[in-house]
Amino acid sequence: MRVAHNKITLPRDELERLYVEENLSSNEIARRFGCGGAAVLARLREYGIPLKPRGWQKLVRHVSDAVLEAWPSPELAYVVGLIASDGNLQKQNNCMLLVSTEREIIDNCAALVNLTEPHVIVWDQGFPRKTAYILQLCDYEFRAFLEARGLTPNKAMTIGALDIPDEVFADFLRGELDGDGGWYVSKGWRDVPYLIGKFTSRSQRYLEWIHQTVLHLTGIDGRLQNSRLFYNGKKAEALGEWIYYAPDLPCLQRKRNVWQNWMPANG
Repeated sequence: MRVAHNKITLPRDELERLYVEENLSSNEIARRFGCGGAAVLARLREYGIPLKPRGWQKLVRHVSDAVLEAWPSPELAYVVGLIASDGNLQKQNNCMLLVSTEREIIDNCAALVNLTEPHVIVWDQGFPRKTAYILQLCDYEFRAFLEARGLTPNKAMTIGALDIPDEVFADFLRGELDGDGGWYVSKGWRDVPYLIGKFTSRSQRYLEWIHQTVLHLTGIDGRLQNSRLFYNGKKAEALGEWIYYAPDLPCLQRKRNVWQNWMPANG
């Protein structure tokens, strides 16, 4: 016995506007209507709306030329820092994935590249792990820009020196810290507290490049230990002053607060 299924109604004018004028994919439209991409394709055929050729998504743009042409900009340098730490360039397409348990990081990244409707996936990892947020950004020009900086797929072990101009390196480093770093207060000799700035990476070559670049630009010397780069005490305080050079910079506020709350009492 055949089971009857309710036909999904999609308004023709709205469907044509989204598919033709806004150049959305069938899956993007489906998410708006709460249905599957196959249903959208079926209605497009019924309405006689010409389907786009296969592979057209590879040429879709989501990041404007104005954003990329502003390079080197502090905003884009921060985004590159986030992607270098928590991002991934996929092998099979032109997409970039940024994964974080901090929704603020995802929203900051989307805003800084002017995404009007960012595609964010909410991933419930289950207790005791935190919910993760995944920003998917597919844009062949943005992908080419990231590769020109030195980023590659499966970069965790192979990432090395990136093409980041000196004038925006502090912004890049702030993004790197928000992704794979942080500020901590520890206790040393005689239980005297001190501030620590830490960066982590499975690529020693990458940490050595960060270490040498910070030393060259600021004179602040860190300490490399296995897969970590540390800045302790006054060096951590000075590093924070360098990367937080203005009050309204894009950053993960929770991490900035650790440094900022330390400074009034100990600066």
